[in-house]
Amino acid sequence: MKLYVGIDGGASSTRGILINEKGETLNKKILDEGTNLKVYEDLACRRITQLIIDICSEISIPLSDISAFGLGLAAISYDRGRDLLFKELDRIKISDKSILINDAEAAYNVICQDNVGILVTVGTGVICIAKKSDGNFVRTSGKGHDIDLGSGYWIGKEALLKLALNESIINEDSSLSEIISIIHKKFQKDNFNNILEDISNSDDSLSLKASIAKDIIEISDHNDIALGILQEATYNVAEYIIDLNQLVDYKHSNDLILFGNGSVLQSPIYRKSLNDALAFHFPKVNWILSDISAAYGPAMLAALSKDNNKITVKQIIKGDYLVSC
Repeated sequence: MKLYVGIDGGASSTRGILINEKGETLNKKILDEGTNLKVYEDLACRRITQLIIDICSEISIPLSDISAFGLGLAAISYDRGRDLLFKELDRIKISDKSILINDAEAAYNVICQDNVGILVTVGTGVICIAKKSDGNFVRTSGKGHDIDLGSGYWIGKEALLKLALNESIINEDSSLSEIISIIHKKFQKDNFNNILEDISNSDDSLSLKASIAKDIIEISDHNDIALGILQEATYNVAEYIIDLNQLVDYKHSNDLILFGNGSVLQSPIYRKSLNDALAFHFPKVNWILSDISAAYGPAMLAALSKDNNKITVKQIIKGDYLVSC
């Protein structure tokens, strides 16, 4: 029986799965740490290989028994990070069996099953991607957490910036007071400057800022500052979607069907705000959200590339993908 490992590595978390040639899930694991190759470099590489080792060792399968490893990683085009990763893969003797692809393309392979549609991913980062009729991918955003607007990281960063710029009036403003209380509770410290210093010095600074996004979104129904941050975030993501829609060569109606992915986009509040931002161009926006982990995408591509074995999403579903990954 052929075995395949798939890894989905983002900026805040990393997911791994082990499947067989029938698409049956044998093991899965979630690492609450980012593996973006540009952000974390050698740390990302060590996290990836350790996750691969753990997925296999937990069910007593040696790495040599795995037919192929598919790695769908953020910033895979970053030369230094990719070189460091290959050295790590060489160290555990699997580089010759490994396929490296962009994490967005890996997710597209699972979520957009007919290779048609616009995939919108909003988590720590943001990327909008689609495939044209000639099979080539086109995308907007996805240029990096410090450039893209509207992501979980951007929302968290903006919330911290609002507090920093208005520190002298926080106690006089109910919206600011609510946000600072959330920050104090989340990071279990009363001194805001100490919190900023801890975030800045952490290896996981990116994911720590992104972790604030969920709280900001949830209070946006009554907190004016949170609402302003949310509306600006979704306005920018809407622009990415509109631009991508003009690049693909589908025949469009006034309605828009979007495939959604990412922790931030799971929020109905965020999606509603995004729909509102798109309303002028698209009177009706329909979302299709998948609960299948994007880690299956690179595993399926690895199986096809190495063994010409086409594992379908239907097989994955029948093979108990619902084992929370």
